[in-house]
Amino acid sequence: MIVGLGIDLVEIHRIRRAMENPRFIQRILTPLEREYAVTPFQVAGRWAAKEAIAKAIGLKLKWHQIEILPNEFGEPVAEIKSPDYDLKRMRLKISISHERTHAVAVAILERMVIHSPMY
Repeated sequence: MIVGLGIDLVEIHRIRRAMENPRFIQRILTPLEREYAVTPFQVAGRWAAKEAIAKAIGLKLKWHQIEILPNEFGEPVAEIKSPDYDLKRMRLKISISHERTHAVAVAILERMVIHSPMY
């Protein structure tokens, strides 16, 4: 069952300008994300995804409480590092897309419904 939805759109040139300050990347991305996301397109995608995730979850999260890395198929997977996020009952799906001037991300939060056998 879908219980949260978030979307965010960011201009890549804004992120490119912000990246001129090295502290920006350290503030926004975790150490593992910094190994993977090095271009303004990649950083803008993660910015948008983290914003979309926070909207979908409905929690006030810090940048480093969300880590987005590719899985073995290259799909973005988010790990939420917050005691207020229920890992066992929630599943988060994200999608990131880029075009020449913008990056966009969508996050869908699902509550896992466990069906017990009827007696």
